[in-house]
Amino acid sequence: MRIAARVFAGAVIVGVLALPLHARQRGAAPANPADVKSILFELANSMGMLRGLQQEDSIITLEHWATGTVTMGQQKFNVPEYRMSVNYAVPGMRVDFKVNTPGGPTRYVQVVSGTASWNETEPGKNLSPVQDAKGRLVMMWATPMGVVKAATAAGANAKLSSSGGTMTLSFPLPVPANDVMMTATLRRDASLVAAHANSLKTLVGTYIVRVQTTGAVTSEATYAEYGDWNWDDYKSDIMLPRRITWKAFDQTVELTTKNTNTYNPYVVMPVPANIK
Repeated sequence: MRIAARVFAGAVIVGVLALPLHARQRGAAPANPADVKSILFELANSMGMLRGLQQEDSIITLEHWATGTVTMGQQKFNVPEYRMSVNYAVPGMRVDFKVNTPGGPTRYVQVVSGTASWNETEPGKNLSPVQDAKGRLVMMWATPMGVVKAATAAGANAKLSSSGGTMTLSFPLPVPANDVMMTATLRRDASLVAAHANSLKTLVGTYIVRVQTTGAVTSEATYAEYGDWNWDDYKSDIMLPRRITWKAFDQTVELTTKNTNTYNPYVVMPVPANIK
């Protein structure tokens, strides 16, 4: 069985060098709810992306582990192992996962770096080029913190609208995926915070609950149960979704976050010579 290369390239989670909560001034409402910059600030502030006295976006890299299922047509398969490593500063991502098929577990390693994309049998081994850089980059930008970064990069091309208490943020993605339009649905709702993070409910504000893309790549992602999913002795006060659903093509991926590393782990995806 072959799993489409684009499916897993965008799960979720973000990394940052954590500072104590009192250094971050979280929970501040935007000066103008209709202002894109204010909303982007509130999103970043709610998720914990802003660090230091200058409250700057310090997200660079992340690692994310999960389990879940993938449904293709009428067939559902378990995904017992899933790991996503992403670098937002030099856009790239490696997704390493296993699927339980009737013939036994099958491992897939899918990588994108800039305009290049390839598959591996193991990280760094037996590379084979594939033409899917745009699809994988789209899914990387569709992560909650990727949305904030891509919308910020869009500048004046990012537009905010509000109707019935629901806000939507629309913008074109960075090159080479600039022929894809992304629309993120935002909500100010404390119920989006996971039960284990009750103590943080009064500190958070706005979260991304849905991301849709149109144009060269059509997809939809939903997010719920934001919380700090680092190990118990490695908490960072970074709020990220535990429940993730990704729909693209004829496939649906459902993931439950197990652990994250949000302390800017070492993540690089240099383009190999044979892929260039």
